[in-house]
Amino acid sequence: MTTPHDPYAHDPETAFWAVSQFSADNSGSCVRIAHFDNGDVWLGDDKHLDRPHLAFRPDEWAAFVKSIRNGDPNFPAA
Repeated sequence: MTTPHDPYAHDPETAFWAVSQFSADNSGSCVRIAHFDNGDVWLGDDKHLDRPHLAFRPDEWAAFVKSIRNGDPNFPAA
């Protein structure tokens, strides 16, 4: 049996975070994202760097983005 892939297993020091173009001082939109060579993605809060980030395997990230783009009611756009 193989061990499942852990998208949190990256060294945080190697994460290059990019801030969403929609983030602004007072917008409430405060998303930052890090992509890794193997396709893993970290999603975090650029205004509260001490908060934990979310980590996605490539298939999980694709499903997450697809759900948002398709207007899934679990991911409402405010």
